[in-house]
Amino acid sequence: MRFKTSQKIYIHVDCDCFFASCEVLRNPELKGKKVCVGGEIIIACTYEAKALWIKTWTPIWEARSLLWPDTHYFMPDHNYYTEISDKLMKYLAYNTPKVEPFSIDEAFCDITWLPEMNKMNLEQYIKNLQRDIFKKVWIPVSIWVANTRIKAKIYSKINKPYGVYIWYTQDQAKELFKRLPLKDIPYIWKSYQERFKYGCQSIYDFISLGFRSIQKDIWKTGTDLWLELCWVSAFRVRKWREPKSISRSRSFNKSMTSDYEYLKVQLINNFERVFEEVTMKNYEVRQVTLMLRTKEFTTLTYDLTLSEHTNIRNNLFSVMLDLFHRNYNENITYRSTGIVLSKFRSYLPRQMTLFDRPIRSKDNHYQLTQAMNLINKKYGKHKVTFGLSMQWDGFDAKHSIVK
Repeated sequence: MRFKTSQKIYIHVDCDCFFASCEVLRNPELKGKKVCVGGEIIIACTYEAKALWIKTWTPIWEARSLLWPDTHYFMPDHNYYTEISDKLMKYLAYNTPKVEPFSIDEAFCDITWLPEMNKMNLEQYIKNLQRDIFKKVWIPVSIWVANTRIKAKIYSKINKPYGVYIWYTQDQAKELFKRLPLKDIPYIWKSYQERFKYGCQSIYDFISLGFRSIQKDIWKTGTDLWLELCWVSAFRVRKWREPKSISRSRSFNKSMTSDYEYLKVQLINNFERVFEEVTMKNYEVRQVTLMLRTKEFTTLTYDLTLSEHTNIRNNLFSVMLDLFHRNYNENITYRSTGIVLSKFRSYLPRQMTLFDRPIRSKDNHYQLTQAMNLINKKYGKHKVTFGLSMQWDGFDAKHSIVK
């Protein structure tokens, strides 16, 4: 069976410690210091923290025991990270013919003819692009080059941070694939790794299985990956889709409780974050889902579909509290709470009259949330928010107010 070898040049651009780099960008005084981002677990950290054996998904309590007291910890600010990601993707779209986002902090670009057009060799062009991204976006990136996307992605294990790796010969790639484990191939999940664990330990072993064997065991996903590793461009990056839901949850494993007031406060904190994201994206919501996870790791979900879409906070807040009040069980010990808002549509302004008070009220609320969003964008997230509708820590808010 013959296939056509790819003559394309693809780059895989990946941000170094993206979430932590965003926090350093927001506060330059953190440059060169140990920075960790996460709630219950570490989801990103600078290389200064990684040097002390901190890895992604390390529990926060373990990280605090390993790191020095001068480490800086931050809760994730996904809205801010999305803004920086959008800036990077716009830069790549403007400077390359085609950009294919792969995740919030990485993308593939086709640069087949760009080095020649800019009168540079490939290495000069890549290093110039890397420096220009740091100059324009202020986020350090590593770049890997290959004639297929999957090979460029696999090379991301090499020369980090702020590194560049360029394939040159097929023999060079062959020697590298003998050293890299099977799990380094994207989309080769644990079930596939278990299936091949006795006769396929490395990427080179995977290639040696042959097209027909892969087609029989994994079907199309496997054959596309096999072709990409054999210098044939066959992989297509899936396009971004609007999220079907937005959720926030928080676990308190060391403080598992059945206390009604404590659980209620945790749930309200989750609601404030998820509602802020919904208004940032200019959505209206029709379904509210409450999540309660028990001590035995059983997740209980309760949802309510509204009669119409809404972005009025008080309505959604009341629905959430009602779901919690009706489904709370004092005999159950809970380890986490969560809230999910779903069934979105973009906000649609409506024609109104002087006597149409419900619509006027709705539009006024929309204008209020948008004004709050503008303030938060300028001065930092959560600077202005709605007050909690309950008494806690000495704050008594009988009505929803702005603090």
